[in-house]
Amino acid sequence: MQPSPRQILLTHNAGIWQGTFVRLDAVGRELERFASHLEVADRAGIIHADLTNGSSGAVRSMQFAEPPAEMQISPEGHWSLGPDRIGPWPWVCELCLVWGQQRRRVVVRHQTSGLESLVLVAEGRPGSEPEPPPSPLQAHATPQGADRNRWSLEQDAAVWVTTMAHRSSGKPEAVVLSWQPQAGLNLQIERRYSEHGLLVGLAA
Repeated sequence: MQPSPRQILLTHNAGIWQGTFVRLDAVGRELERFASHLEVADRAGIIHADLTNGSSGAVRSMQFAEPPAEMQISPEGHWSLGPDRIGPWPWVCELCLVWGQQRRRVVVRHQTSGLESLVLVAEGRPGSEPEPPPSPLQAHATPQGADRNRWSLEQDAAVWVTTMAHRSSGKPEAVVLSWQPQAGLNLQIERRYSEHGLLVGLAA
């Protein structure tokens, strides 16, 4: 019997993750960063995700019994979360790649015409936390065709995110998170929307 998306999510992502949040503006310049502590746990059938900002002490929490329908989860435990449909308005998505004791996440905010900001989260299990990215971080974008940019976020750890360079109605949109945690191993998850703004399933 195949494990459910809920089981897959918890198997690979439950527990404590510690690391660094870095928020960048639309041209890749660092705006802020803070140390983070995230606990993901199943408590009485409810999945809790509690994120603590190490600088301010503020805690943000999310709870759900089952992963929301708009959350896409791969068999390897990678996931993405965002709206089930988009249109000519701002939208936000989060993508996560998990590899053993470490994860890489990005939060991508879109304006009506293009990118608003990027957040990189480099995190690991206690004792396996990655080195924080150089400060201040300056991400660099390489054009990928006429309508996409590929941002290099963590050179040594080989982390990239591909975003739309420009948004226009009637065209497909996508965000791709790529990570090469070691030579020869390439992890990737893509969140895609059709030309009608509808969420497209994960590629096999």
